[in-house]
Amino acid sequence: MKQLAIRRLYSYFETSSEDIDSSAFDESLEALDEELKELLEKYGLKLITHDTRFIPMEKMSARKCDRCENIMINRDKNPSRFNKEDMWIDLDSDFNGVIWDGGTYEGQELCMECLPIEHRWGYFS
Repeated sequence: MKQLAIRRLYSYFETSSEDIDSSAFDESLEALDEELKELLEKYGLKLITHDTRFIPMEKMSARKCDRCENIMINRDKNPSRFNKEDMWIDLDSDFNGVIWDGGTYEGQELCMECLPIEHRWGYFS
């Protein structure tokens, strides 16, 4: 029986509102997309689609974990995570495994993997 294997690839870069407004990265991203398409074709894969979402880091309390640099949302500061209606993002389905829950512990902002288990947002809490 034939099956389709659909593979997701996530990447990120930090930018600013000014860079977004001026489309500063457009040419670089277009060149990257073309190179990625050619690379995938080399291995018999087809690039179907991609999109870019901009997440306001301060507003959403999104940042890199102080210990491992996973992208996380500090749930101590933003218990509701994303507002799906305002952001057009469904964290649970669109970015599951990319943006982690996290919190503050002993002055550090840590993702759920780095938080101790006794912390509210620790991995097995």
